[in-house]
Amino acid sequence: MPRGCKSVAQSGGRRMNARFNPEEFVKERNEALFSLDEKKIKAYMKKYCVPEPHSERIFWAMVYKAICNIVDVPPEVKVKAKAWLKEHGFKEDIR
Repeated sequence: MPRGCKSVAQSGGRRMNARFNPEEFVKERNEALFSLDEKKIKAYMKKYCVPEPHSERIFWAMVYKAICNIVDVPPEVKVKAKAWLKEHGFKEDIR
């Protein structure tokens, strides 16, 4: 777990603190994911306590699956995401 992140049990059953802003979360998520910049995405993940996968392949699968399941994705980013997933034997859905 990233430094400064608390488990659900440690935080009294809450994953985020009382100042969590969902609109800011989505804005930052979209900026990070749509940039396709690994450093930017990892910084976002660290900020929001998203565990980083141990495999580069799984990292990008996670990124591209997330992109495919966001409604307002720029078309060129979605096309790239779908192509990467298909090339690497993954499906677009998160299930």
